[in-house]
Amino acid sequence: MKKKAHHFIAQTYLSSFSNAEGKICMYRKDDPHNVIRQRPERIAKHKHYYRQPVPNGGFDHNSLEDLFSQVEAKWPDIVRRLRMKEDVNDCLEDIFQFIALHRVRVPAARDACETILAETVRLVGRHLDHVGKLPPLPKALEHLGNVWNHVEVAIDPHQSIHAMVAMLRGMAKLVETIGIGALHNTTDVPFLTSDNPVIWFDPSVSKAELRPYAIRIDGPITLLFPVSPDLLIYGHSSMRDQFAVHGFGYGDLSARSTVEEMNALVCQFAYEAVFASVDTFTDLVAKHPDKSPIVRTQTVPTKDGESVISQFVWGKRIRKPKWNNK
Repeated sequence: MKKKAHHFIAQTYLSSFSNAEGKICMYRKDDPHNVIRQRPERIAKHKHYYRQPVPNGGFDHNSLEDLFSQVEAKWPDIVRRLRMKEDVNDCLEDIFQFIALHRVRVPAARDACETILAETVRLVGRHLDHVGKLPPLPKALEHLGNVWNHVEVAIDPHQSIHAMVAMLRGMAKLVETIGIGALHNTTDVPFLTSDNPVIWFDPSVSKAELRPYAIRIDGPITLLFPVSPDLLIYGHSSMRDQFAVHGFGYGDLSARSTVEEMNALVCQFAYEAVFASVDTFTDLVAKHPDKSPIVRTQTVPTKDGESVISQFVWGKRIRKPKWNNK
């Protein structure tokens, strides 16, 4: 049976943020006052999101969804053990896998990848046009000048599926530089999460200078991953040595202001939607309107021609040109 609706956030993850009715409050960043209440299986999914072409024609709808489900199936027991403050050093690989998948599979990551690929295609087209390897423009388009500055470039979503492998390798290198543990939230303010729940940044910069996923070589790193309204996985480069010796640890978080700061970061790093167990966060989400972590590309000259460089910034999500592959 073909699985057509694919979740980019695991239902087993979202279930921990459900209320007593089994529903989650979803706030859209560009419409935070309209709180949508849905069950985990009804949100954070796209049609054909993991669909892949197969050599003999047609598409494989199930393989990636089934693969991810194997990782997701272990999560509820891990959450139970985290809540009980049990020793989880025997399942660190499962924890890291779960966190990493929720960075590389989400639209915030895949859209960024496709944006970079689109700009690369545009650069190649511009170069081929410049060296005369493309046919001349129709007269009706000559007034546009360099047509590659105006054309929309659509990228096959299958390409950003392939890119997940490289992104996972990058996350593996980041994880090697930090130590992690869990913080139990003992305040009356629940943790939030989002459709882009893996957060890391340089904690040494001011709030005004903070950029998503921007870190310096040998600089400090903070990682946040909400697990439930009362639990969050916290990582920091300063914990690396302690983690290497003692492994995963626990702490209690009793400072309401710290929870509020973390929730503000969750809202900033959210791509399109913030998820909560309660409906009291409209004002907080509204402080972070239609600006999300997006990738900005720039073409720079090199000795061999031009190259595309990219960086994550806060900005407005842009509609992707639709790839038409039936």
